[in-house]
Amino acid sequence: MKARSLGKDGFVGEIVGFDCTKKSPAQMARVKELLFENRVLVVRDQWLSPQSYQEFMEGLGLTVCHVLQNFTVEGYPSILKISDYVAPDGTPLGVLDGGTYWHSDMSYLPDLGFATSLYAVRSSARSGGTSFVDLSTAWDLLRQNQDILAMFGCASATDALTLNVVHRFGNRQTRLDRGAARQELSQEQQSRVPGTVHRLLERHPATGRIGLFAPSGSAMEIEGLSEEQSVRALDQLEDAILGNCDVYTHHYDPGDLVIWDNMTTLHRGTGVHPTENLEECRLLHRINVNYVAVTL
Repeated sequence: MKARSLGKDGFVGEIVGFDCTKKSPAQMARVKELLFENRVLVVRDQWLSPQSYQEFMEGLGLTVCHVLQNFTVEGYPSILKISDYVAPDGTPLGVLDGGTYWHSDMSYLPDLGFATSLYAVRSSARSGGTSFVDLSTAWDLLRQNQDILAMFGCASATDALTLNVVHRFGNRQTRLDRGAARQELSQEQQSRVPGTVHRLLERHPATGRIGLFAPSGSAMEIEGLSEEQSVRALDQLEDAILGNCDVYTHHYDPGDLVIWDNMTTLHRGTGVHPTENLEECRLLHRINVNYVAVTL
């Protein structure tokens, strides 16, 4: 098992020479260390059944089922199918376009400490990828920008530590752009994810570091500000992050397993275009785990 950096400043680590089906406790501990060090991990050349994939991720934390249970692997409610294949009758194989905007998975839930993994069961040259933004320097960026702090009603960076953000399942951009990507939920599904409140700056439950948390996607408004003020401030902050923080885009080869920490990253799907050609489609299996639900 060897690890090397793919990005700048320790952002994105690649693991080679490792078989997820034959992991040891020591190796799993090392994988978790690398996840917190690098924020994104790329594990190459894995050939995983749904069972072996789930067992590997259970070594990192407690699996958390997605609300879109209609797109899960049969018999595995914790494995969500992500695919660009659409049958001739219009039926999608999996989630198609729900995540092509910047967001942090599961930030609409009250708990903290979620990691996401995507395993490439199938992919092709035309298949879309996943882009990631490193939030590890975003707090420094915010506290040095007096204009953005003022938009949040903060006289100083210290005031930002107490800002509360209302999170709800969805994409904040749909408030201003009806054509923005969205994932529709039924009333029953919506009732299971009513939303929550997080600090704009949260303490990482594993490392203890203070950092900017999930300012995009499900971050809908700031408590104490109007909807218009909230959207304007959060959008301005998102633009500053995208213009100044490191970005990495992963293009999948079959057998790639990509794992990331939602506490310290934003991500979005890229180049997603529906296809009726099974030879050109992608199929990614997604699992979310809460890594503070097990001993670190």
